[in-house]
Amino acid sequence: METLLKDLRFGIRLMARSPGFTLVALITIALGIGANTAIFSVVNTVLLRPLPYQNPDALVVLWEKQGRIEQASPSLPDFLDWRERNQSFEQMAIARRDNVNLTGIGEPERLIARQVTANLFSTLGVTPQAGRSFSEEEERTKAPVALISDGLWKRRFESDPALVGKPITIYDSSFTIVGILPPSFQFYTPADVFVPLSFMPDRLKQAREEHGGMVAIARLKPGVTRHQAQADMDIIAEALEQQYPKTNIGLRVTINSIYSDMVGDVRPSLLLLLGAVGFVLLIACANVANLLLARAAARQKEIAIRTALGASRSRVVRQLLTESVALSVTGGALGLLIAMWGADVLLAAIPESIPWIKEIALDKNVLGFTLAASLVTGIVFGLAPALQSSRPDLNETLKEGGRGSTSGRHPVRAILVVAEVALALVLLIGAGLMLKTFSRLRQIDAGFNSKNLLTMMFSLSPTRYSEGARVLQAARATTRIFARC
Repeated sequence: METLLKDLRFGIRLMARSPGFTLVALITIALGIGANTAIFSVVNTVLLRPLPYQNPDALVVLWEKQGRIEQASPSLPDFLDWRERNQSFEQMAIARRDNVNLTGIGEPERLIARQVTANLFSTLGVTPQAGRSFSEEEERTKAPVALISDGLWKRRFESDPALVGKPITIYDSSFTIVGILPPSFQFYTPADVFVPLSFMPDRLKQAREEHGGMVAIARLKPGVTRHQAQADMDIIAEALEQQYPKTNIGLRVTINSIYSDMVGDVRPSLLLLLGAVGFVLLIACANVANLLLARAAARQKEIAIRTALGASRSRVVRQLLTESVALSVTGGALGLLIAMWGADVLLAAIPESIPWIKEIALDKNVLGFTLAASLVTGIVFGLAPALQSSRPDLNETLKEGGRGSTSGRHPVRAILVVAEVALALVLLIGAGLMLKTFSRLRQIDAGFNSKNLLTMMFSLSPTRYSEGARVLQAARATTRIFARC
């Protein structure tokens, strides 16, 4: 340990003695490690962190399949038949996204809501951090109760510990807050408030052909596999097809694991991005290795004297690797600062539909990754120069004025240059293909003139607009307003 500390102190003095070289090397390392740390923070949050549900491996998502459509929202009557007839699931729940206006406290705010069956949270294995979940009685009686997210609790209610039991005005009606969900809870896209599904008028009597943007989730019974559950649901779908030929002809059920359903679409993109910044780090390693090889030429006499005084080759290699690791760890610390800035940039650019994207943080896993990346980087770019420099020609180097060994060509440097150019070429080709694809996507003919064309989405209060005629009248009035703009 004492020898290691001496080597470390000598390496730090050496970096201070060559500020220009040190600055260039540190910036190169910091950019490479910082980019990798920023991307890894996203990968760690979205792909590596366990889902915040109880035994998530047993959770599956059920979609309706018809023709080429692999994943369609189920209708509520079909879901009720699935729940009643299946033999494979402990519980089955359903949720529907909605938008509501929060009024009565300060400025009105548009919230994302989810209408859910009472057993959604028990199916997921999630317990509110305060209060309780919905009861089956509240589902049947259309009770005006609500669960709110931790974010809404902190943002609009200042983390009031006595909030449970107090009213909240949504849907132009008063709902009683019965619970506050834990901070880590998220079901697909973030939602602010959850209400029982059945409070909507005539929700349980809706037509079988109506598919209202619902998602069904179920928990497998112990010992039941997804393949067995799929066979069970196929039998149920065939029976429903015979029972309701007008609406269920050709309709089947697709079962996905909750992990693949929630993050499956973004997994390839994130891994591809992580691989790309990995190439950037390799290029940085090649750059710094070339810098160390160039500096090694000026240190050959020093290393030759060490060797002549009895230093073994392993001792010299250890000294040089200690210096390179000290350099890379310092660069990694600077890379963390770059990663903090890069994570903010990624948060602004990444869609909110990616699960848990707002929870990206430089936690202990990311810090461990940065430390490991720094150590490996120091060894990778320091090993070749250390091995090359630890074999000096003592006779030639120690001659007075002997410079023959410093002017020769280094094959390792040539290899590093070739590798660096090859990696850069791969990244450039990939970036060029991506830009070309993006350009072609922008030039696709949509089949209509999109210039000065706007789209909008609005939802109406079910208490004020319970009749179809009033809904149509409001939609036409809104259209006329925008037509005059």
